[in-house]
Amino acid sequence: MPGRYKASGLSVALSELGLSPHNTVGVGDAENDSALLNLCECGVAVANALPMLKEIADFVTKGDRGAGVIELIDHLLASDLSELQP
Repeated sequence: MPGRYKASGLSVALSELGLSPHNTVGVGDAENDSALLNLCECGVAVANALPMLKEIADFVTKGDRGAGVIELIDHLLASDLSELQP
């Protein structure tokens, strides 16, 4: 696997599973997550994310860290991704 980054790891996993990035939601908070958010169909930044990551995200949670992830999961279950698609 080239490098040990989330985006490259996800790309390899998707390839092996025969899936598209269109089927993914990526969540991040730091600069090293930007490639992941760009790869995924829906990129999400948690509230405590760096401003540059929030700028490229499709959705920014109100909660930070784990609370933001829980918020995202609740939102996805409620809306089935309909509101998050760019």
